[in-house]
Amino acid sequence: MFNATIAYIYSDLPSYVRANKTLPILREQFREVHFIGCTRKRALDPGRPEGIHYHIADLQIGNGIHTINKVAEFYKYIKNTLAEIQPDVVMAVNEEYILPFSFRYIPMPKRLVLDLYDSIGMRIFGRGRVLNPVMRQLSQVALRTIHGLSEVSEERLEWHRTLPRENVIIYNSPPFLENVEAKEGLPDKFIYANGMLVDGFHGIETLLEAVEQFDDLHIVFSGRTKGEFLEKTFLTHPKVINLGSVPFEDVFRIITASSGVWAHYNPIALNYVYGAPNKLYEAMMLAKPLFINSENHASAMPHEVGFGLVSPFEDVGSLIPLLEIVAKGDAGLYQGCQHAREVFKEKYAWEHMATRYADFFRRMGVPEVK
Repeated sequence: MFNATIAYIYSDLPSYVRANKTLPILREQFREVHFIGCTRKRALDPGRPEGIHYHIADLQIGNGIHTINKVAEFYKYIKNTLAEIQPDVVMAVNEEYILPFSFRYIPMPKRLVLDLYDSIGMRIFGRGRVLNPVMRQLSQVALRTIHGLSEVSEERLEWHRTLPRENVIIYNSPPFLENVEAKEGLPDKFIYANGMLVDGFHGIETLLEAVEQFDDLHIVFSGRTKGEFLEKTFLTHPKVINLGSVPFEDVFRIITASSGVWAHYNPIALNYVYGAPNKLYEAMMLAKPLFINSENHASAMPHEVGFGLVSPFEDVGSLIPLLEIVAKGDAGLYQGCQHAREVFKEKYAWEHMATRYADFFRRMGVPEVK
């Protein structure tokens, strides 16, 4: 236990998966924990972690330059709330919420930590790419401001040109589950695709074309879609079972019933080249093959451990033989997946992240209870 108060800043609600997992760790390690967030057009989750002091601004922050006025309002809310709390440690998600400290709009705390989900230096693409040089410079400013950095993978940590003295890797991994009951009523063989899928960004066009070559293989989808192909072709295709939005716990049950998990990302965006998908760890924990594109640096680990089926993005010819391996039930792949589950339990399970956080705060000199 640290004899200190910590404030966790995130421009969303505590129901977001990563924040929802992090808050209980902080609650067990700090004398007092505050969460500073905003509504983003949603109702405050009644199932949020207990034992946390919540400060939620009623602000509908969106995406893009037109929301800058709302971000400015949130900065003011953060400043006023921190002045009231006076925490010993401030942990802010993403660089844009470190910058108010960098430019001294908000007074610097004793210890300032950046918890990176998605760096502004990586995540802008499309027409907004013209701003990337500016965003990368702002990212560097933020990284020079902080006392400690939490990143989601080794690949992302190595990408940064500037690093504080103390940093830690906190994987996008779930807790280890000993037993998960497979969801019933699904095809015998299927590839599971889930999350927010967008035309041209998640390789679904390629997956569907490849799956059409197999009589007994389907695609099961849960989540939301955006784009003409996904909404008019993919969701209505006879090979696709659309479950829509499902409870978070059902994702594990669907993966358990599946033949493999889909995790392809268009390398047009740095955020996807240096991807750190939840799906990687979910497939690993449940001993299932992971289909991941070779351009993603995160593909190296699943390939080496033995549960990754790696092919180039949008390469149907390379994908079909991998689907054949899964469809035939390859013994070597099965053994690799079982090995991956053991590796996950020993190194990547969320339970280990509490120890990583504790060592991280200790190295930064956060005072402990004597």
